[in-house]
Amino acid sequence: MDVTYSVPAPELLTAVVEQLARWQVDPWAGHLHPGDLGWHSSVGPEQMARDLRVWELDGEAVALGMLDGPEVLRIAVSPELNQDQALAQRIADNLNENAVDFFTGQEAIVEARGASALRQALRSSGWIDDDAWTPMTLALSTPLDLARLEAAPLNIVEVGPEAAADWTSVHWSSFKGTPFTKDARSWFVDRWTHIMTGPFAARAQSLMAYDGSGQPVAVTTVWTAGEGRPGLVEPMGVHRDHHGRGYATAITLAGARTLQRRGASSAAVVAENSNLAALATYRSAGFLTQEQVTDLKRA
Repeated sequence: MDVTYSVPAPELLTAVVEQLARWQVDPWAGHLHPGDLGWHSSVGPEQMARDLRVWELDGEAVALGMLDGPEVLRIAVSPELNQDQALAQRIADNLNENAVDFFTGQEAIVEARGASALRQALRSSGWIDDDAWTPMTLALSTPLDLARLEAAPLNIVEVGPEAAADWTSVHWSSFKGTPFTKDARSWFVDRWTHIMTGPFAARAQSLMAYDGSGQPVAVTTVWTAGEGRPGLVEPMGVHRDHHGRGYATAITLAGARTLQRRGASSAAVVAENSNLAALATYRSAGFLTQEQVTDLKRA
């Protein structure tokens, strides 16, 4: 089996994400999605390309990895080959024998949801379970139950780079909770603008919810993998001053409706098992939980 891996050139990013989009099928296993690449593209196209690893079999891409920091590699394997033991063993050998090409931190963690043969190969070579996650999906083949969305006193609109200051402010409050300083704002606005104007921007639609007084209170970005394929909700957040009012469910449903209008077969998200609030929000919006899965950590 002639399997090789490489770092793609920046000009190949569009082709890489199109291949990854073709691997998104129902039932969705929770693996790497074009939206994950889209969100990561805040680093700019050159760094984005350096953070990718493409495995090819006889010149055709069969697996894709994205470095999410110095210690985490997120992998998707072609659904047609996710049980191929020979391919899995070759990838596992690469990760074990050429670890410096993938990990620069003290630990090595692999996210390989749905890649059953690769997970088995890594476990056989000593990798152990790490954090547990739950993939969740909402079918979009039938009309959505939008009662929770319609009941929320919100004005939800699609926004672009012109709304960067407000969108990032809500996201920062939701995920950081620390003061949004001038330097932090400048950094995050620049990063988010990269996302909304970068090579994956056409797959994204960002939404922002305003309350009755016109204050931005909730945000999300949804990502399409193409018509008839699962779309991703990544990220979703509510300003900390506005928790407990049903805004998270409403903005999630608005995102699902946006994906449905773009022809997605389902809306998908992955929540860490320890994030009980996120799990409750997505269940409230009608998402169904799939089989939970753990990351794998090199012992």
